Amino acid sequence: MRLPHESSNARAGAACILVLAALALFPACSAKETNDAIESAPPGPVLSEVFRIGDESAGDTILFGRIAELVAVDRTGRIFVGDEYESRVYAFTPYGRHLQAIGQRGRAPGEFERIKSVYAGPGDTLYVFDAELERISVYEPNGLTLAYDLAVPRDSRGQPAWLVGVTNADILVTYEPPLSVFDADAERRSYVMRLSRQGSLLPPPVHDLPGSGIVAGRFVMDGLPFVPSPVYRLGPGNALYAGWTDSIHIAIRGPTGSPGRDIAYSLEPMPLTRSEIRRFVEGASDMFREAMLAADLPATKPAYETFVVDDQARIWLKLTTQSVADTTARWIILDAESRLRGQIKLPANTNLAVVREDRAYAVTLGREPVVIVYQLQE
Repeated sequence: MRLPHESSNARAGAACILVLAALALFPACSAKETNDAIESAPPGPVLSEVFRIGDESAGDTILFGRIAELVAVDRTGRIFVGDEYESRVYAFTPYGRHLQAIGQRGRAPGEFERIKSVYAGPGDTLYVFDAELERISVYEPNGLTLAYDLAVPRDSRGQPAWLVGVTNADILVTYEPPLSVFDADAERRSYVMRLSRQGSLLPPPVHDLPGSGIVAGRFVMDGLPFVPSPVYRLGPGNALYAGWTDSIHIAIRGPTGSPGRDIAYSLEPMPLTRSEIRRFVEGASDMFREAMLAADLPATKPAYETFVVDDQARIWLKLTTQSVADTTARWIILDAESRLRGQIKLPANTNLAVVREDRAYAVTLGREPVVIVYQLQE
């Protein structure tokens, strides 16, 4: 979550209370029946922890500041962890041994100001997107030395926000318009655009969804647990998976935007109560607390928080917890036919980042984040 701050020109999103209008594609069953199906679904796969990276209690000397979703794994199993606070990327062997650190704070080639995405692309080339510098740094796979920097141009739809992924043909980047408190009521959309290897935009957009963020009084924020947001992932066959967390309806598009089969699953909406909002703002300043309690928030919580796509084109979705105080969260696994294939439970402060072959890679959220590598058994 981005820390709240008072600024007239900070990036923000309008308070969005939108429901995807594709309910006709949802399975023809009641919400209660579907929730019961989740409860009775067989558990699995089984995730067994193998090792951690960045765990001070275990004697690790490399500790992370903010890594969120900044984890990538290449075909050889090397693990890359970007640290937004430290402005560098750490490379590790498949067994967690540190290989090298890439970059440092600065604006020169190979330096970073605000790392927002790390991606292991074709041929195990490493791509690092810096949202502040609006450029992608590309590292050759063998020695992880800088091959070149690529400036990411702005567009009339907004400015580059995230690197979604890289194909053999082009690069997929998310664009979002900057928004201040002065135009909080403006409609905000998030677009996935194609970028050529030479740095030229290739319109039209591959896909778009409502934008993220909320304006509450003089505060602008992204990542609130009870406000819907867009999620984009690049899956097998370079397919784009796009979901708005308000409901489980994942649109699948080809790398140039051609439509494919969508994945949908119906869940009973969970109401958002004022007691939960009060719990969330406990300890905050009086101004922030009052702004949040007066904000035009959704009546219900998002259906899920995030998702990842594994190498079998299955979607692992982290369902929104009943309460912000819950210590565990349920993940469900859906196949390409929208069928429920399993469920697991993980600590609520843990997000899966990559699921590939027989391993799952997760990140803990909070002040002292670590990377957890699990062995996956079907």
